[in-house]
Amino acid sequence: MSSGSITVPREPPAIVFQEPFLFAGSVRENVVLGLPLDDDAVSLALAASEAGFVDELPDGIDTVVGERGVGLSGGQRQRIALARALVRRPSLLLLDDTTSSLDPGTEARVLGNLRSLLTDTTVVAVASRPSTIALADEVLYLVDGEVAAHGTHDALMASNDAYRELMQAFDHDRETR
Repeated sequence: MSSGSITVPREPPAIVFQEPFLFAGSVRENVVLGLPLDDDAVSLALAASEAGFVDELPDGIDTVVGERGVGLSGGQRQRIALARALVRRPSLLLLDDTTSSLDPGTEARVLGNLRSLLTDTTVVAVASRPSTIALADEVLYLVDGEVAAHGTHDALMASNDAYRELMQAFDHDRETR
């Protein structure tokens, strides 16, 4: 295929970046960003993001995280930002290596939660971890900004030498750290 189109919904997509921005306010304020949401909605989004650590913070959901979330780890910031996106119930969710700071077990739980909760949401994820890529319904393998191959992760592993080598190199690098 050399051409095509993408149709996006009228409402804005929710976006979660690899390096999320948090404001100096509380966890709650960072999740709702001014929307009139109750605690149940916030708690559900935090649970889906595997952000149970919030309950252990000094003031729980009302803990002030500091400018840019200075007191939190990278993975904790990513999970709060993901909750911010999920609480909006987007029809389109864009993830830019959103789980890169999570350990493999937490990442697997987060991705499982997304798969089960976002049945009516289109998720477009930029990812480098094979574990994340393997969950995709469709993988676009890009080389120099062009789609070099597409299909499921398993199909690409079986049919595309360059893709397979890239995935194996990532796993090798992770094992030697």
